Amino acid sequence: MSLPAAIECDDVLVVFDGPRRIRHQSGTRLDLWPDACEAEAVRDRIERGRPILVILGGPQAEATVLTEQFVGAPPALAQLVEAIARDLAPIPVPALDWLPHDVRDRGLRFLRASTLRVRRTPPLLRPTLSLDDRDITCPHVRFGHLSRVGVQTERELSLVVAHAFADVAPPRLTR
Repeated sequence: MSLPAAIECDDVLVVFDGPRRIRHQSGTRLDLWPDACEAEAVRDRIERGRPILVILGGPQAEATVLTEQFVGAPPALAQLVEAIARDLAPIPVPALDWLPHDVRDRGLRFLRASTLRVRRTPPLLRPTLSLDDRDITCPHVRFGHLSRVGVQTERELSLVVAHAFADVAPPRLTR
């Protein structure tokens, strides 16, 4: 059983971009988060100014799956696989391809800068999670870069969410 790519935490949608986006369904069937309905819900959430925290694992996120799991995979996922020569094949998971272009570009810039900082920092001095600077035009979408593999982020998630969106006013309902 795989962990979900997106979860709600204190009214914030938290998306774990990377291998968690590959969903294993009904035996050998694979799917890639988000599907059409989920993508529409994300776009709607962005347009309404509701908070989203995207946690990035790295620029080259991959997931290893069995060759037979590709049978019946959706075209978007099947296209990611260039060649399968062994029973276990790593699949690159495209970073942030589910976001609008301007937000995606900002997230990719943050990921590149954060990755470079991590590479230059001795392992013991690396923060577990780096958080981007709030964007003036889209303050309700934040990016975090998880620099350590195997860290249990879910336990501390509500504290991270509270910190990331502490001074973002909740959206106002209009009639």
